[in-house]
Amino acid sequence: MLPVQTPAGQRVVLRDPLRLSESEIAVPMDIAFLIAQFDGAHTVREAQVSYVRRFGSLITTDRINELVQQLDDALFLDTDRFRKFVAEIEAEFRSGSTRAPAHAGRSYDEGAGAFVAAWEPTLQAASPPNDFALDERRPTLIAPHYDMNNAADAYALAYRLLRETPRPDVAVILGTAHNSRESPFILTRKPFETPFGALETDEEIIARLANAASFDVFADEFIHRDEHSVEFQAVLLHFLYHAEEEPPKIVPILCGGYHRRNGEFVNPADEGSVNGFLEALRDTLAGDDRRIALIASADLSHIGARFGQPPPLTQAHLDLARRHDMAVLDRAQRGDTENLYFTVAEVQDRYNVCGFPCIYALLRSLPVKEGRLLSYKQATEPQTQSCVSFASVGLRPAG
Repeated sequence: MLPVQTPAGQRVVLRDPLRLSESEIAVPMDIAFLIAQFDGAHTVREAQVSYVRRFGSLITTDRINELVQQLDDALFLDTDRFRKFVAEIEAEFRSGSTRAPAHAGRSYDEGAGAFVAAWEPTLQAASPPNDFALDERRPTLIAPHYDMNNAADAYALAYRLLRETPRPDVAVILGTAHNSRESPFILTRKPFETPFGALETDEEIIARLANAASFDVFADEFIHRDEHSVEFQAVLLHFLYHAEEEPPKIVPILCGGYHRRNGEFVNPADEGSVNGFLEALRDTLAGDDRRIALIASADLSHIGARFGQPPPLTQAHLDLARRHDMAVLDRAQRGDTENLYFTVAEVQDRYNVCGFPCIYALLRSLPVKEGRLLSYKQATEPQTQSCVSFASVGLRPAG
């Protein structure tokens, strides 16, 4: 439910983050309040009474029932119709041989020629620091997963730095699972379709991780269907090496919110399932002689009305968020996983750092000794009084 300011006044846009439904519905604030009563615990009559008490005016049961039907038609209600639809979509995804692009044509060009024409000049214009280079054996990056069109310069700095190292054989992509369920980590074996064809996954590493995990790493595989955090990195990797006879294989890993349980923060270092998986990933990387890139696909602070914080969004809010982001990035560049966690936990993650799980996973998987901040930006949305921040960071492993 996204609050937006329109010429007609404030509205709330209803949108499905998983894009199971392609519909968007904008409603006035009073109707948004009414919809909030549709929680499975209230009857139509009780919702009607709540509305009258809140606004002092009558809304008829016929109008409420019309709204219920409209929401059900849009697949916005948890009904038998919705569950059947989801089951069919999930079965279709699991039976597919590849992971189809979910954001082509919106966040990047669908065709190879158009993509190269758009991104090659951007990459050439990027100027990473002359006195910093990635490790040739384990090139390691933190890159955004913000919309590619609006964060092109930040992506370009990271991938220009990667281009200046020998081509990796494999790229482990640690992405944020924005709509995770129970699994702390979610894998898929499916090759990722990009404008340059299908980018193969590394079945050897995936099999090792699946065998070592204490949970089913494929149980929530459906989350990969629409998640952009891995897709954007896969597309840019394939672009970077599309002229190569063998582009790098990828290991797509979505990281869930494993630092939270029942609304409380938990230290991932105390979680057996998290530790087991990350130790397996660390051992796998340590024992593999191939060139393996690691990319944490991580945005930083999410503040403002879009993320549940009351407007207005002021410069003071932006300054505080930036200070917090710099603290997070400082811990990352030092390879300090313990204080990375405490930096987020001590403020109860009020800045909504969605990239924390994948940055933490990267640092636990590969000891890092130093890093370099390449780019930092706060992307503000005046219409929603909100801001998302992101950065590009080069990291160098210890040893």
